Amino acid sequence: MVMESLLSIQALSLALLLSGIGLALSSIRLSGWVLGWILLAGALLLQGFRSMLSYLFEHGGVDHATYALINDWMGLGFSLLIVASMHMMREVFARHRLAEERLRVIGAAAQDGIVMMDHEGRIAFWNGAARRIFGYSEQDALGKGLHELIAPERERIDFEESFKFHEQSKPGHAVGKTFELAGLRKDGTQIATEQSVAGVSICGKWHTICIVRDVTERKQFEERIAHLATYDSLTGLPNRRLFYDRLHQAINLAARNRHELSLLYLDLDGFKAVNDTLGHDAGDQILKSAADRIQQQVRESDTVARLGGDEFAVILPRIASQQDAATVARKIIDALIEAFELGGEGHEKAWIGASIGIATFPGDGRGMDVLLKVADAAMYKAKQSGNSFSFGAA
Repeated sequence: MVMESLLSIQALSLALLLSGIGLALSSIRLSGWVLGWILLAGALLLQGFRSMLSYLFEHGGVDHATYALINDWMGLGFSLLIVASMHMMREVFARHRLAEERLRVIGAAAQDGIVMMDHEGRIAFWNGAARRIFGYSEQDALGKGLHELIAPERERIDFEESFKFHEQSKPGHAVGKTFELAGLRKDGTQIATEQSVAGVSICGKWHTICIVRDVTERKQFEERIAHLATYDSLTGLPNRRLFYDRLHQAINLAARNRHELSLLYLDLDGFKAVNDTLGHDAGDQILKSAADRIQQQVRESDTVARLGGDEFAVILPRIASQQDAATVARKIIDALIEAFELGGEGHEKAWIGASIGIATFPGDGRGMDVLLKVADAAMYKAKQSGNSFSFGAA
């Protein structure tokens, strides 16, 4: 009878031990190593006491009543251990649910796209802002590679390379970097994106978190500002600032390759009278039409710029001779002396002329300032003499 009770108690002890170990291992997986190991150690410690008690009982060290009493208390300890484990597991599940809910709320409220890729590079999280930016639903995105989903085909290699920087990082350390990359929407529209990428180790596996911002409007605004800084808003021609830069480059190239270069300074004759008589709108029409006519008389490699008011300039790189520069000057003047149709109810017309000064590199000078002065002086010489154009003399 005693032996049967002993075997029954030992069987119960083993069952409780296995339950304790199972709960402990679950705690290790769900809540971290420290809590799990504490529970496991408690289960093993109680089993150790049980084994020692059984040994003493079998060898007469304790009587049956004492053995049964202590064993009951140990059973109670196991029960308390199981209850505590279940309570802690409920707490763990609650914390997990809370963390998931917080992540969902943060993801939904964020104005920037939040994307997380797992250790295989597949999208594991895709928030509402990412859906708005790229047009893909969460169902469309999950399980896909980010570069396959949003990178333009011709830029996918650069896109993938941008994400490889974190692979040399130490496990468990978050590292980040920001890139400006082209993105592709579901409808095929290409956009400009700013992507902040961080690599993190989660449960021993590498994950990539990407914060995406649509910067298309900002980039377009920056491009407009840059264009306004270097181009004339009325005619669309390079302004004085860009003209100086182009002339400086053309002179350096001509000096390096030992080519000639011609600079034409042009002033519209009679423009002020037309502007004062017919108004500024008519004057603006003439300036825009004059810019178009000048451009039509030169090569694509030449530069036509508006320096301000009714003054224009033309850079003719790789010119063969002064005669070629004179030919271009005549073509420009012939184009400008034709009547300008102003439109409006009266279908008014206006006539203007032009005076052009020509400076040649390296004959009239080798520096930009010298050539500008020579061409300007030649232009005034042509205006005063009544000739259409004039060559300068350094």
